[in-house]
Amino acid sequence: MIRQNQGMTLVGMLLTMAVVIIGLILVMRVVPVYLEYFSVKSSIAALKNIPESEFSVEPSSNAQLLKEKLVNQLYINSIELPPEDIAVSYKKPGVYEIGVKYQVIKHLIAHVSLLFDFDLTEEVHVGPT
Repeated sequence: MIRQNQGMTLVGMLLTMAVVIIGLILVMRVVPVYLEYFSVKSSIAALKNIPESEFSVEPSSNAQLLKEKLVNQLYINSIELPPEDIAVSYKKPGVYEIGVKYQVIKHLIAHVSLLFDFDLTEEVHVGPT
């Protein structure tokens, strides 16, 4: 009776390990970027908790206040996002649209990089209505 070899060869094992290592590198690069994105999203949601007494009846000053508060919240969360990437626009009394548009480039291997393009827009209901 002839017995056949079973199992993985050295080449098969090396190829499997290479695929696993590349997958782990991808995960290590992608996960922090998405954690940062969800932190930006929660920072925008935190704007809804600003006391009504801090707002005026002037929409432009309220928009500036919202932008300043968001920049401060992002700073607290250790997110370096330039204020130019944040847009606050007045929609109707007590409703503002906050848009954050930014890109993140993460180096992967050699001349290969990952580009993440985020465009987050949310309505925030604040202040006196």
